[in-house]
Amino acid sequence: MALVDDDRLISIRPNFACAIFNGSKTVEIRRKIPLIKQGIRLWIYVTKPVGEVRGVARVAEIVEGDPDAVWRACGPRTGLARAAFNDYLQGSAKAYGLVLQEVEIGCPASMEVLRTLRAGFHPPQVITRLTVAEAEGLHRHLFPT
Repeated sequence: MALVDDDRLISIRPNFACAIFNGSKTVEIRRKIPLIKQGIRLWIYVTKPVGEVRGVARVAEIVEGDPDAVWRACGPRTGLARAAFNDYLQGSAKAYGLVLQEVEIGCPASMEVLRTLRAGFHPPQVITRLTVAEAEGLHRHLFPT
């Protein structure tokens, strides 16, 4: 994957990250997202108790709409049962499905590694932008040659 200035770091719970890495989940559901576009790379930070970046994926498509429309378009690929999907999106008028492709797993990057790339690094609540240098550093660590 080419490094560009549009890389982002996304926080994902361990069970969902595992499902993304094993291919059983190809759509990440969100209630809201910052402005991102199709084609960006998402570095996957696996939340505690793991607490490290384990891989990367490309956003092939962003499905946006009311929860029912997003479920119709993406449901089986979300890794969620319909009840869990509804619970997560309860009270939300909009839903977003980030369709993931080109998923790669690498050598884990711990918090210590992340803090060498960004002083005072703290995992994002949702998604945070990475500089080209930060993305290059993650790429070197996760995919050494």
